Amino acid sequence: MRTLQAVYNRWIPSGSPGYNSKLFDDVYTKVVSQTKRALTERQVGRLMSTTSDKLPDELKSTFAYFSLMFLLRGMPFIDLAHLRKKDVQGRTIVYRRHKAGKQITVYIPREAVLLITEFRDTNPHSVYLFPILDAWLRGGHELYKCYQTALRRFNKSLKKLMRILLPAIRVSFYTARHTWATLAFHIGTPLGIISQSLGHSSVRVTETYLKPFENAQVDKANRKLISSVRKCKWRNDENYNTL
Repeated sequence: MRTLQAVYNRWIPSGSPGYNSKLFDDVYTKVVSQTKRALTERQVGRLMSTTSDKLPDELKSTFAYFSLMFLLRGMPFIDLAHLRKKDVQGRTIVYRRHKAGKQITVYIPREAVLLITEFRDTNPHSVYLFPILDAWLRGGHELYKCYQTALRRFNKSLKKLMRILLPAIRVSFYTARHTWATLAFHIGTPLGIISQSLGHSSVRVTETYLKPFENAQVDKANRKLISSVRKCKWRNDENYNTL
């Protein structure tokens, strides 16, 4: 089904006449991965404390886009690239998920305001908020090819950026999204809220998304339980010395 979806997207790219964005909504087409794809809270803190003026010019926009993807509730790169200037409405961004077509409203945190202001597309002829896609493209196969090129360029630049900021840490365009979801999960955010924030079609998708991190949560709870038990005063009874 995943291959069929990929063939469909190449055959009829998003935005083309006849494209059905909901065709695969009721079918799970992801690959269940047990690989850790999220950064830790400390690693994110290190990134957020970095200022772009300390980075090479060619990496500044990459740093800004990665930071914005995290700050805007784990926004996917494809949605960030397709954001339009008219999607910004005061201190909120109202857009539709490129994948599922679900409308999302995101409040722009103050940490993101300066990044948007500094790195937004100043070309008056471009409808896009950021200069990621060609200004004259509106849809169809050419836009799809343009996005794929931009994605490869972003991933390549992101690896260079992380060699400076987080050496030996592997990241991709999806890391910011997984990181937001994982950190929200670890601070106890209800699964339904995470699912709604990410724009998932169902909570089931979110559960699969966070599956690799459930064992860590259970192990942490177990360590906490054992620690609380060890604080108790054990009686000096021979019955406690046998299994």
